[in-house]
Amino acid sequence: MFDKSISVGNGYTSKQSKANASVGSDVLERIIDTYPDLNPLWLLTGEGEMIREITKKHPTKNTTEEPPLQYDTIDDMINHKIESSIQRQFKVLLDKLDTFPTMEDIRKEIEKMQKSDQ
Repeated sequence: MFDKSISVGNGYTSKQSKANASVGSDVLERIIDTYPDLNPLWLLTGEGEMIREITKKHPTKNTTEEPPLQYDTIDDMINHKIESSIQRQFKVLLDKLDTFPTMEDIRKEIEKMQKSDQ
């Protein structure tokens, strides 16, 4: 899932790790772009905290801030990212469903077409 999330081939990071090989700057950039909570210094050097404290704001009328996101592992961060993505996709689908015609609308349209053919 991690490889897919940063748009590299399946098993890419595992192969690089096993071969003790480095990853390109383009891959590092994708990781940082995809996981903004990840500390770039830790990613490059292994020093410092793995997760940066980032305050998340919600676009509501009330501009209160939530406490900084805390993750115990990178898996927790990835799971949070996946859950957020699924929630956004689900909302898009629900919004589209609201505009989808009902069976009654379809029936009325068929009746109109039948009358105009007569």
